[in-house]
Amino acid sequence: MLIVLAVTIIFAFIAQKNRISAHICFAVLILVVLSWLLNFPIYLLGASVAIFTFNRVTRDLITQRKTIQGSVTFLLLGVIFAFFIGSWIISFMNVFISSPYQFMFFLAVIGAITGALLESIPHSNEDITVPLGSAMAMWLFAGFGYWVPSSYLILVLALMLSIGYISYKVNIADITGALGGVLLGVLIIIFGDIRWFTILFVFLVLGGAFTKYKYGYKQSLGIAEPEGGARGYRNVFGNGLVALILAVAGGVFGNPVFLIGYLGAIATATGDTLASEIGETSKVQPVEIMNFKKVPAGTNGAISVLGEMASIVGSAVIGILAISMGMAGLHVLPIIIFGGFIGTNMDSLLGATLENRGYLTNSTVNLFATAAGALVSVGLYYILV
Repeated sequence: MLIVLAVTIIFAFIAQKNRISAHICFAVLILVVLSWLLNFPIYLLGASVAIFTFNRVTRDLITQRKTIQGSVTFLLLGVIFAFFIGSWIISFMNVFISSPYQFMFFLAVIGAITGALLESIPHSNEDITVPLGSAMAMWLFAGFGYWVPSSYLILVLALMLSIGYISYKVNIADITGALGGVLLGVLIIIFGDIRWFTILFVFLVLGGAFTKYKYGYKQSLGIAEPEGGARGYRNVFGNGLVALILAVAGGVFGNPVFLIGYLGAIATATGDTLASEIGETSKVQPVEIMNFKKVPAGTNGAISVLGEMASIVGSAVIGILAISMGMAGLHVLPIIIFGGFIGTNMDSLLGATLENRGYLTNSTVNLFATAAGALVSVGLYYILV
C-alpha cells in the first residue's frame, strides 16, 4: 500500500506541474481504494494512470487535441506507457502471471484504445473518465486471463487503425465512431477471428454506403443522418455491443451458439440500417408499425414494403457471407434471415413506442433490437437444429 501511495503522490505531482486537473488525483484515489478493498491489481493502476498522465503531457507537445491525429497519437503512446509501467510493476512486485509481457501488452492495447475513445468524446470530466474507464476495461479483460502473441496483436491493431482512419476520412464515422470501431474490431478479431470481423466490416460498409444513398433527397426531406452520415460512438456501440459480447463469450467458452447469436445481431443491425436508409426513399408513403396509419418518411416506427425487403436482403447477405466463409452450414441461413427480420421490426416497434415517448434513444433502441435478433436466432437454432 505504501508503494501505491508513493506512486499516487508522484502522479499527482506530475499532474500539478503540468496543470492537469485535480480530477486525475481523485481518479487515482478511487483506484487506490479499489485496490485496497477489491484487490484491483496495482499494475493496472499504474498502467491506467500512465495512459492518461504521461500520455497527455507528451502528446500535447506533438499535436493538437480532438483530432484524428491526436487521438491516434494518444492511443499509441498509451500502449507504450501502459505496457512499460505495468510490466515494471509486475516485475518489481513479483506478480505471478503466465507470459506477463504478452498479457500486459494485450491489456495495454485495450486500455489505450478505451482511453483514446473516452478522451475523444467531448465532455468536461475526461480527467476522471479516461483513467477510470481504461482501468475498468483492463480489469475486465484481465479477469479472463486471456492473451494473444504480441506480434499478432500488433498486426490486428495496425489493421484496425488503418480501417478506422479510412472510415473517418471518407466520412463513414467521426473520431469517436472510428475509435469505437477500432475497439470492437480488435476485440472481435482476438476473441473470434478475422471472419467474425469480416461480418462486422461488411455491415459497416453497407451501412456507410446506404446512408449516403440518395443522401441529397433524404436531406431535402429533413431525414438524412447528420454530419454527412458520419456515425459516432453511440451508433457504433448501439449496433455492435451485443455482437461484441457474443464474440468475447464465443472465444472464452467456445460454444457455437454464440456465433449464431452474433450473426443474428449483425443481421439485425444490417437489416435495420438498410430498411431505414432504403425504405426512406420509397415512393410509397410508409405506415406506422403499431396501427398501419400512413406517416411521413423517417418517422420512428415507420415501415414500408421497400424497407422490409431491404431488411431481408441485408440479413441474407450476412447469412450468406458467414456460410461462404465456412462459419456455418446452409441450414442456418433461414435462421439468420428470420432473426434479422424480427430484430429489425423490433427496432421499429420500440421506435414507435418507447423512443417516441422519450424513454429510449435511437442507440438504445438499436441495442435492444440487436439483442432481440440474437435471441430469436439462438432460440430458433435450439428448436430447429
